[in-house]
Amino acid sequence: MNMTDSRRGASGTILAARLVIFVTFLDLFIQFPIVAPYARRLGASSEMIGLIVGVYSATNLIGNLGTGVFLDRWGRRLPVVVGLVATIASLVGYAVVSTPEHLLIVRAIHGLATSVLTPGAFALIGDSAAVNRRARVMGVSGAIIAIAATIGPPFGGIASDRLGFGAPFLIGAAIMTIITIAFAIVARETVAKPAELQSPGDRTAGWLSLWTRPRLVTAYVGATALTIGLGTLVTHLPLALRAAGESASRTGVAFTVYAVVAMVMMAGPANRISDARGRHGPLAVGLVIIGLGMIVMALVSGLGAAFVGMGIFGFGFGLLFPPATALVVEATDRRERGAAFGIFYAVYSLGVVVGSLLSGILPGMIGETTPAPFVAGAAVAIIAAPIVLLLGRRAAHAAEAGLTS
Repeated sequence: MNMTDSRRGASGTILAARLVIFVTFLDLFIQFPIVAPYARRLGASSEMIGLIVGVYSATNLIGNLGTGVFLDRWGRRLPVVVGLVATIASLVGYAVVSTPEHLLIVRAIHGLATSVLTPGAFALIGDSAAVNRRARVMGVSGAIIAIAATIGPPFGGIASDRLGFGAPFLIGAAIMTIITIAFAIVARETVAKPAELQSPGDRTAGWLSLWTRPRLVTAYVGATALTIGLGTLVTHLPLALRAAGESASRTGVAFTVYAVVAMVMMAGPANRISDARGRHGPLAVGLVIIGLGMIVMALVSGLGAAFVGMGIFGFGFGLLFPPATALVVEATDRRERGAAFGIFYAVYSLGVVVGSLLSGILPGMIGETTPAPFVAGAAVAIIAAPIVLLLGRRAAHAAEAGLTS
């Protein structure tokens, strides 16, 4: 294969992986304004709603830890195709549930099925990206998440209002079927004979080291703090706005505000800032801004405050995501990148679980309209910011000493 063909293959693989990212997060964001109300319609309590929202991320977390290793041993392409097919089947299941318990089971299967998709897609992109453009490539890929977030919530809200709660999931399954076919045709494997690259002992030692490298730990801390806030918003904001008399479609618009701001940041200045000025500073500032957005929603109620707070949250997300994912690429090689992204998205899911559960427990203890979940999410993000800076210093010292970071 000549250089031109190699570049075309890499570009095609990046495009195919981005399509997987888009449809995976479109699937996720369609759920945001409707899962909690759907569970309420089926008769779930506040605590059960928190469990239903959070179980997707809980099983996704478990799956991330296992499938990341499979991506390095068996390659990226086949596991992603299997995950896409399993996700399509689980989406159809949403349309036939009749009790909160049924919805809980489907959500658990859905989270497990999608666990391979994002780590696999980002590993493919990381394998194919040029060294000096990693944050930019990751930023554009993150902007695709924001595009999905722009489309998903209002679509989910409008479709559920007009066609019923099952319709958005069936439409999502149809879209994912098309993307699955396109990915299978276009994507190329980026890891040659992965099972022969390392001995079992080396793989185990390498996997354990992925939990302790300073740059990777920085990315994990940032992702966890971010998604505790995100889990809070997904669970509590729709219910708070419903209590204020807002429809699912108007609630979806609040998530769209967050997504548009994040998309503009990641497609433009955020990725250039990180490539030019380093990873840790923008990551820490993004966490503080996320916390400020949640404080706005805690202090002021109503749809207008939700728009402002979600816009601020999106600004912080857009600043944080490119450096966090670039850190994962820079701290790993191809033989371990799938596992590293698996861990990254496992802690990403852990944050959503914690935020969702808190947003079910706190209103049950204090009252349905309490701002306590927003306050808790803001506190976590703001406290995490100085931790990120300290980890950055530790990574710099390790690099100066010639250690793996």
